[in-house]
Amino acid sequence: MMQRLSFLFLLALALVNCSGGGRSENTEQAQELPPPDAPVVNEDEAIMQLSAYLIGEPATLAEQQQNAIVNYAIDEIVPLQRTPSGLFYRILDPGNGQPLEWGDYVSAHYKGYLLDGKVFDSSYRKGRPMKFYIGNMIDGWNEGLQLVKEGGRIQLFVPSELGYKERGVPDGKDGYLIPPDTPLVFEVEVLSLEEKPD
Repeated sequence: MMQRLSFLFLLALALVNCSGGGRSENTEQAQELPPPDAPVVNEDEAIMQLSAYLIGEPATLAEQQQNAIVNYAIDEIVPLQRTPSGLFYRILDPGNGQPLEWGDYVSAHYKGYLLDGKVFDSSYRKGRPMKFYIGNMIDGWNEGLQLVKEGGRIQLFVPSELGYKERGVPDGKDGYLIPPDTPLVFEVEVLSLEEKPD
């Protein structure tokens, strides 16, 4: 009788260990984890903070786009800050080099996409970073890149007034790569400050 109880106990113990014991720890491990370098986000705090940016009855295009950006951020749990101009941003890595300023010549990788996730441009896809002057880009980039340092990474949520406005970006085939009056998202990684070309 004692051998039978010992056998049943060991069998039950083996089954519990094989099934994870019904603990939530294994369930949590099975869920998709954020990339190791992604900032940790408290979802409740992020949603509360973002909700403060929502406009109850948006009357202008700028207010409608602000709500679209904020709703996207709430859906994706992306905590954002807002500048007085209406640019929304999230600093992913502040960088550790020199602060960026208007007129700096930089090398950066970037990805640009619409709020529906459609990527319209990416230096990563092209296999080479872009070099440009801060001040010669769309207003959202000119302002946003000055919020990080060399080596920094930032996510910019650009309302159309700080982007391509009512003109959009034609695709050359009677359509648009970026439709008029469209808010955009950019992920920008500043690789280095460059020597200004002569």
